[in-house]
Amino acid sequence: MNAPRLAAPLAAVVTCCLSLASCSTSTSGGGATGTPPHGAVTSEAVPGVTPEAVPGVTPEVTPGPATDGPAVISLPLDPYFLPPADEARLHTALDRLVADCLRSAGLQPPAPAGVQAPLLGRYERRYGLTSATGARTVGYHLPDHPAPTQAPLSPAQTKALTGQQGCQESAARRITGTTGYPGDAYVVRSANQESFEQSAKTPEVAAVVTAWSRCMKRAGYDYATPLRTGTWPSERATGEERTTALADVACKQETGLVRIWNEAETAVQRTLIQQNATAFDGVLAERRRMLSEADAVLDRTEPGP
Repeated sequence: MNAPRLAAPLAAVVTCCLSLASCSTSTSGGGATGTPPHGAVTSEAVPGVTPEAVPGVTPEVTPGPATDGPAVISLPLDPYFLPPADEARLHTALDRLVADCLRSAGLQPPAPAGVQAPLLGRYERRYGLTSATGARTVGYHLPDHPAPTQAPLSPAQTKALTGQQGCQESAARRITGTTGYPGDAYVVRSANQESFEQSAKTPEVAAVVTAWSRCMKRAGYDYATPLRTGTWPSERATGEERTTALADVACKQETGLVRIWNEAETAVQRTLIQQNATAFDGVLAERRRMLSEADAVLDRTEPGP
């Protein structure tokens, strides 16, 4: 199970974000190894970049402008992440339990706030920015994503919901068997991080990252790795940032970086799953148990307001 997460969609008292699993491993990256020369390249100059010849690395697409849409990435760990539909089902059951608990205390349950969708897909920036559309619109910044609103809780509701033996904790114990709300299992999040780090050190990934870096230099930028491109201090994407991002995406497509890195990480994940087969089988078994508990709650007739 995850570490305790006290934020129920119904109560919306505390919120949390990612870790090693949900979004991407490299949403922002670190600081650039070299400062992009101001005005060194324009979006029109990007198509002129020529892929570097690297033994064993075949460009995925022909040289040219970056194509639209993020790269589609899948990995062997995918079945072990908690699917959004199952998470919604579990949270619906938790909402029901919390509402029953509040009513038993003579309190009116607040309206459910719902589960907030992630800012990015799980792998959307795992190997850095891959969408030319995103590069043109927000550069390396995250897209706007307003948080769902929730009516404020009364002091009595807050007291009943939180703390030891509160409604949130009692609901969690019924569904997850812990004080935490459902989420991706620790073994899955840990393997997700480990596979990324291991794959980054493989010879094929090192070679294609070098090819990408040389491609970027020909476009006028000095970056050793695509994970160093994402730190820009401005609140909104500047023209220079968007142009850099477009060159970044074009170089990834020309060198086949995403495909090659994804293949290397796929091999690492398969090994990790085989080495920890019992633990991963346990993840699926625990999910089935939680869903069975949730169904038992949801099959009951819901009390009136």
